[in-house]
Amino acid sequence: GVSGDMPQIEMAVSELTQRGEQAIAEGKFAEAMELLMRAAETGDYFAMYDIACMYYFGDGVKKDDEAAFSWYKNAAEHGDPEAANRVAIMLSGGIGCEKNAVAAFDWYRRSAEAGSLSGMANYGVQLLKGNCRSQDVPAGLMWLDRASEGGNGIASELLGDYCVNGSYGPADPVKAAAYYERGVEQKYAPPVRKLAEMYEAGCGLPKDTKKAAELEKLAAELDNFTD
Repeated sequence: GVSGDMPQIEMAVSELTQRGEQAIAEGKFAEAMELLMRAAETGDYFAMYDIACMYYFGDGVKKDDEAAFSWYKNAAEHGDPEAANRVAIMLSGGIGCEKNAVAAFDWYRRSAEAGSLSGMANYGVQLLKGNCRSQDVPAGLMWLDRASEGGNGIASELLGDYCVNGSYGPADPVKAAAYYERGVEQKYAPPVRKLAEMYEAGCGLPKDTKKAAELEKLAAELDNFTD
């Protein structure tokens, strides 16, 4: 991929794409593909992303990682931040394309800067690990915090874990609890469970077995909801 910035395009979902997504929901995959292809021809990156997902998951078509990668990249090049994150993930793992960590890093950056919460979280991790460039802890934590504040539960959990373990600074259970609390608001089960453990142990929070039990129950409900 050529290094650069993503086009800043605010795009509304076209009527064709809406009809295509409705057809997917109804299991009418041939009709969906026809509608989405027509929308994609007009430059609608939402349609391109949906087509990529159909190929990636094998919804109504033969699973085809190369086709999925091509469509995600097309959507990303038309300005879709979420597609840029998918391109980065596939380049990282060599899924449907040749493995390329340098290109993956650049697509994570582009995804993050264009506003994808998942992209922000993944780019933050890349910076913390020093993948493809020198480690940048302040920038990595900043991007993860932006993702967490925006509603990304995985980022909230990671930041909590880093505070518990003292991964990138002194261990801080109080700060960890605050990040896990965000995860509760974001209805993401893993940080809910970790917050329950902190209440149970009285670590970073006053010991409260009743609150711990309530959170364990909530985590189990969230697990069932996502299964």
